[in-house]
Amino acid sequence: MNSSIAELARFATLLTRNPATEDLLNTLMRDFLNAQSVAAIEIQMIASDGRLLMNSSVGPAIDGDLKKSVDSISGLIDSTSIFSELENTGSIYNPVNFLSITSVTMNSSIKGFYLFQHLSDFVPDQNAADQMHAYSSLLTIYLSSKLISLDPLKILTSPAITKHSSNLTARQLFVLTGMVDGKTNHELSLDLGFSVSTIRHETMAIYKVLGVSDRKEAARVAQAEALI
Repeated sequence: MNSSIAELARFATLLTRNPATEDLLNTLMRDFLNAQSVAAIEIQMIASDGRLLMNSSVGPAIDGDLKKSVDSISGLIDSTSIFSELENTGSIYNPVNFLSITSVTMNSSIKGFYLFQHLSDFVPDQNAADQMHAYSSLLTIYLSSKLISLDPLKILTSPAITKHSSNLTARQLFVLTGMVDGKTNHELSLDLGFSVSTIRHETMAIYKVLGVSDRKEAARVAQAEALI
């Protein structure tokens, strides 16, 4: 077994341990993508209106901003057809911004993007591109299995936009869905791959947006306003 296949196998084994998403991305960046000089990773999911909703990130904000659009990402890599390019190549690299992009592909369609910010000493080649694509594919399998229980595509494609839903992030909508289903913070941590402290932080943020003080009231408002 060559070294690259062995590393992919080791990463796949790590996924079976159900790590939190932030911990997983940090480990990926530190232990598996160090040869590619990766300094930051972002996962951006596509909403039904074309907006990008950041799912998770590690390292400094890429291009100085976590809030992006498909057009802004296309601009970062100087591409006019990012979807077709990713479908054809699996990975795009821009040497000006030292940025690699791969796709979050589910059910044969692109649902989002992985952004990898490299340091200036990165030397791209086909092997590096293949490695980025392979790790991205494993990430997608892992993330899709964790998000199925909360049906994130229902959230991301819901046409209902209310005064509250527009102020909730994608992560908070995932957490709110779990609240409606009666899940505890620990259960949500396992389902979503975030730490319990992160779930707790997002729960308090949801209370503030909805103007409530407990999970029962949050669930009631979510159902009354069809937020999920």
